[in-house]
Amino acid sequence: MLETGGRVQTALLGMVAAMLAGWLSPLAHAQSAPRPAPPPAAARPAPAPAVPDDLKDLRGEWKRAGAGFACVVTPPRQLSQELLLAVMARACLRLGPLVVGDAAATATAALGQPHRTLKQPQDKVAWIYFVGQREHYPYFVVTVVADKIVALQVTGDGTTTAPGYELSGVGLGAATDDVVKVFGQPGHFEPTELKGVELWTYPPHPFSFELKGGRVMSIRINQ
Repeated sequence: MLETGGRVQTALLGMVAAMLAGWLSPLAHAQSAPRPAPPPAAARPAPAPAVPDDLKDLRGEWKRAGAGFACVVTPPRQLSQELLLAVMARACLRLGPLVVGDAAATATAALGQPHRTLKQPQDKVAWIYFVGQREHYPYFVVTVVADKIVALQVTGDGTTTAPGYELSGVGLGAATDDVVKVFGQPGHFEPTELKGVELWTYPPHPFSFELKGGRVMSIRINQ
């Protein structure tokens, strides 16, 4: 069975919680998915235009659009359709100071060397940064593979907050009603391996939340 973003989210939460308690438990092994053959060169889409430096820090917001979501971003100037799409593609994949899909070096440039690292399946490595006091909640996880950021996650204990690490205005400690107001009811929810923690996902969209006692304790966004 493939390990989903939700399982990774819970596994990371459990692993770092154990680390904070003084010990580590291994992640369950996940089989790798077969890689499809690449499409013929003629069928491949043209590469997206590079996003100019002055637009790289734009933050987007996920908004309900019918049964799904759209990324809403307000650029400071008129953009071509192609560039606007490229800006939107990164603006809603931002969590904290980082963006999913950027080079791993952007994490060390913004946050320094990680406080902890954890190996994960499929050659991934989780870089852990404590937000505020070392060895205490909340913490920020940057998942890296092949020198690229493929997922970002911020986690607390259900009561802690992490200003600046909100997703579309929803941050750690937000109430269930706050999540529903912005994102609506989840497409799927289930109890996790952690007692009293529930996972909310919105497939096929790349974000998910974990809630404990009616409060957000974890936010994840992945590639």
